[in-house]
Amino acid sequence: MGSLTTKKNRSANTGLDRARQVPPPPAPTITGPFELLINNAASGNSYVGWTLSACSLRITNQPQPDRAFTLRNRDTSAGGQVIFRSSYTSAEQNTLLLTLPGDGSPVNFFIGGKFGSPSSDDQDGAISLVDSTNTVLLQRTVMVRVRKNANNLTERERDRFLDAFSTLNASTAVYQIFLDSHNGPADPEIHRRNAFLPWHRAFMSSFERHLQVGFPSVTVPYWNFDQPSPNIFSPDFMGSTPNSVGRVTFSSTNPLRNWAIGGVTGVIRILSFNSTTSGAPVESETGTLALGADFDSFSFMENDPHDFAHNSISTGPLRSQATATQDPLFFLLHSNIDRLWAKWQWLRNRFNASDSNSYSPGTGARIGDFVTDTMWPWNGATAPPRPPTAPGGPLPQLAFSPLK
Repeated sequence: MGSLTTKKNRSANTGLDRARQVPPPPAPTITGPFELLINNAASGNSYVGWTLSACSLRITNQPQPDRAFTLRNRDTSAGGQVIFRSSYTSAEQNTLLLTLPGDGSPVNFFIGGKFGSPSSDDQDGAISLVDSTNTVLLQRTVMVRVRKNANNLTERERDRFLDAFSTLNASTAVYQIFLDSHNGPADPEIHRRNAFLPWHRAFMSSFERHLQVGFPSVTVPYWNFDQPSPNIFSPDFMGSTPNSVGRVTFSSTNPLRNWAIGGVTGVIRILSFNSTTSGAPVESETGTLALGADFDSFSFMENDPHDFAHNSISTGPLRSQATATQDPLFFLLHSNIDRLWAKWQWLRNRFNASDSNSYSPGTGARIGDFVTDTMWPWNGATAPPRPPTAPGGPLPQLAFSPLK
């Protein structure tokens, strides 16, 4: 045994000696340090979406000669990939060559999430600054934080969302904002009028930003309601087969098992369709996007698929606009409504608010429909024809200034 031990030690030592003979890689030549601003922040976790985020980069130890560098993704085989643009309207690139002035002047550019490569975990992507020898001189992590198909979430993504959602529901006073903003008195303000789509977009943004206060990596996934969604309607997510009184069944590890409204625990929801084999009986995505090239035509989607999706629940609060937010599925439904509008805007290039093809207040419009109007309840207005209360205060703001 002693000779075997000696041979093993000798082999290990020989390997270690060989490793010591390999020269270490040359130390990187740091011509910085550098300051990389993402959404005006030089440090901390960074979150970007499909839309562009403003960035700048500068050398912080001056003076020195102007130098050329390249920005790229840390790992092109992983999620959390970004694209680069030298200006807001320039072509997107997978890498970006920049010449940084030696006097410390910043160079501005833009980044956005790369389609097909969103993040699955917080800060799983990173931007690397490299020199001509491909030596990494600076690295900054990012998360491409976007809304995803709820049926396709990883377990980690799903569970983070459920943790955030249940935490918000447990904060009774905070969740009451979303009950009171979408109740009976609010109905004339938010439905059956052209402001329906923009109002619900703001409502979803408010909800999402409240979630992100404690869970910054979370977004609201969407229920693609014209497709089968067995993973959504399961005990581990939105709940499965209802019990004898119509309350859906949650697994013992699902945070939504403690879902409560007004002190009553549970979610009443009975589907009118088989979620494993079919979607809800609604207009297809293709048919919705083909409703028309102008906003007035497209806004008919409030009837189908929107109303039809709500009514695909044969029993439960989701069937009535006054009680719909009592069911957590409401927010996944409206995340999809917002996605369909966003996709229609992208396909038709309908982003100019002054163009009636992009948005029109419609015939018989009243306050709240016009582009220049402030929006209830975030404006605090309670005089007629607004509802008598305005819950929630101002719309929660982003942690950074939006692009101009």
